[in-house]
Formats: sequence, structure tokens, C-alpha cells
Amino acid sequence: MAKLEGNIQITGSLDNLSFYKMRGSDKIIVRRKGGPSAEQVRKAPNFENTRRNNGEFGGRAAATALIKQVLNPLRFLADYNITGPLNALLKPIQHMDTDNDWGQRSIIISKNARLLQGFSLNRRYQLDTILRTPVLYSLKQQQVVIDIPELLPGLNFITPGNYSWYKFIATAGIIPDVYYRDDNWGYQPKGDFNYQPSVDHSAWFPTNAHAGATTLTIDGLPEVKPEDHSILIAIGIAFGTMQGTEIQPVKYVGAGKVIGME
Repeated sequence: MAKLEGNIQITGSLDNLSFYKMRGSDKIIVRRKGGPSAEQVRKAPNFENTRRNNGEFGGRAAATALIKQVLNPLRFLADYNITGPLNALLKPIQHMDTDNDWGQRSIIISKNARLLQGFSLNRRYQLDTILRTPVLYSLKQQQVVIDIPELLPGLNFITPGNYSWYKFIATAGIIPDVYYRDDNWGYQPKGDFNYQPSVDHSAWFPTNAHAGATTLTIDGLPEVKPEDHSILIAIGIAFGTMQGTEIQPVKYVGAGKVIGME
């Protein structure tokens, strides 16, 4: 993948090149058309390493999809495509698997969960630049309790723009480790995985007024966390505008962050 520099703005095709834009980048992306056929990549001996890399990429993609499922309530806050960076974060985790061959290495997040802690959904404004006081959480049986401190505009709360309202959204869920299955199913969690993320959110607050401490409570976690699973905890702050008689959140404004991996 290449990026077009300078003042030339072009999208579409030109000879064997494709030009297009990608959210999260202000550059024009350039790709060359063509390459080996799918049949060659699938069967030719000289593409063995490519098949191994593609297989492991598919494993990381499966794990990334499970992470994004938990982050889904905050996805409207993201100002770039988080899929690639999440996949990249999982690559060193996959390389830590020394029990399986290259091309079939597992993604054991549960043994390396802290590598995902602090992951940000934003590049323009990050949560720590808006909230200048740490947000803390605690696990209590089958729930997560998130404590948001007292906020004073201009001191420990900085609004990224001219918005009148804000609210907090918290999400938590189970992330399974992902393993290669030699039965044409590719990469999958062990057993049946049917956990859904749980969400809590605050009321809307005016951005120009002092706000007391706020507590968000997320219920629905399993009573006993399976050994090869992790709990992902994330929080976001959304900004809104009044439209008629209702406050509507503004997309791609605000911030979201993974604040805990257990």
C-alpha cells in the first residue's frame, strides 16, 4: 500500500493503479491491480509462506471481530478504522505461541491481556485529553463498577469543540482465546461461545456546568470466568447537540478507550 503525496487529488482507476480514500487518513491510498491468482496462492508450492501468513492473519481477524463486538457500543465514537490496529496488536500475542506451527499459531489473549489495555478508539482527541482525572473500575462478582470523578469544566474536563452536552457509555464483555481448528473451520474459540457484551450509560450533562461523581454499573458477566477467556472493559464519552426536543450524539466526536483487561 502506498500513499499519494502532494496536491493531486484523484480517486478511481488509472491503468493498473487504484486510488481511493480511507477514513482515518487524509492521504490518497494507491494500490496496484493484478497479482497472482487465487488458485496460485491456494496451491502453488512457492506460495506456502503466503498461505501460512494468510492463515494466521485470518486467526487475528477472527479475534479482532470478537473484540469489536464488545467495543460495538462505542464504535460511533471512533474517528478511524480500528480493525487494522487491533489486528496489529494481536500479532505479537500470536507470535508468543510456541506450541503450534507457523500458520496455525493460536491467539492466547488471556495470558497477555494487558497488551490490549489502553487501546484508544481515537487519534484526534483521546480520552485522557478530555478527562484529566483517571477513571477507575472494580470487579464485583458478576458486575463491573466504573467510577467517574467529579468534573470541573476547564480544569479536569476539556470539551473538544463547541458542543453543549455529553454523556458516558461503558461496555464490558468476554473475549475468548482463539485456536486453529484443522477441520476446515479455521480459527475458532473452544466450545460454544455465546456471550454478549453488557452496556451502561449516564444521563446527558451540560458541558459548561460542574458535574458530580458518576458511577456506571455493568451487569451480566459470568459468575466464573472461563480459564481461556478475558474480560474487556471500555468507556467512552459522547458529545451531543439538541435536535428538536432530543439530544442526539455526534458521530466520530468524543473518545473511547479500553480501561481494563482482566
